[in-house]
Amino acid sequence: MIIITLKRFQFTERMRRKLRDFVHFPVEGLDLSRMVASDKNGNDISNDGTKQNDMEAESTLHPDKHCGRQESLYDLYAVIHHQGALAGGHYVASLKSDIDGEWRLFNDASIYEVSSKDVVDASAYMLFYVRRDVKNANLQDFWDTKPREGEGMTEEEVEKMMKQKDRCTIS
Repeated sequence: MIIITLKRFQFTERMRRKLRDFVHFPVEGLDLSRMVASDKNGNDISNDGTKQNDMEAESTLHPDKHCGRQESLYDLYAVIHHQGALAGGHYVASLKSDIDGEWRLFNDASIYEVSSKDVVDASAYMLFYVRRDVKNANLQDFWDTKPREGEGMTEEEVEKMMKQKDRCTIS
C-alpha cells in the first residue's frame, strides 16, 4: 500500500492559505517502476530482504525485476478530500468497494455513488493505492496471525475492559 499526501495548505511568515491546485493522478495503473531501488551491486532485493542474482530474477514469472515484486502498478482505492477553506473545512472520503467495484462518497452519515472521474478533483488531499499483486491478499498471507498462548488479550478481557469506566491504564 502507498499513501500519498498532497500539500493543500501553505504556511509562510506572511500568509496562510489553502492550495486549490488541480493535481491529476491515475485511478488505475500508477506505475512506480522507475522509483524502485536496487542494491549497490545492481541486484534486486526481494520482499524478504534476500538478494536475487540475475539468473534467479530471470527465472521468475515477472519480466520487471522490481524488488522481487510481481507488479509495480498500483490502483487507487480511497481518497480523502478536504472541502472548504483553511480556517474551516470538512473532510469526506471516496472509497472503491471490494464487493462491486463502484466508487462511493462518504460524507458523515450520507453515502453517494460517484464516478471514478469524480474522485480525481481539486479537493483530493490523501490518496491510498494498493499494489495490484496484493490487492486480494489477506493479512495472513504476510504475517502469522494465529493466537499464541500468553500474548495479547482474550476476548473476555477486552469485553471486561470495555465495560469499565477507566478504559485504558498504562503501567
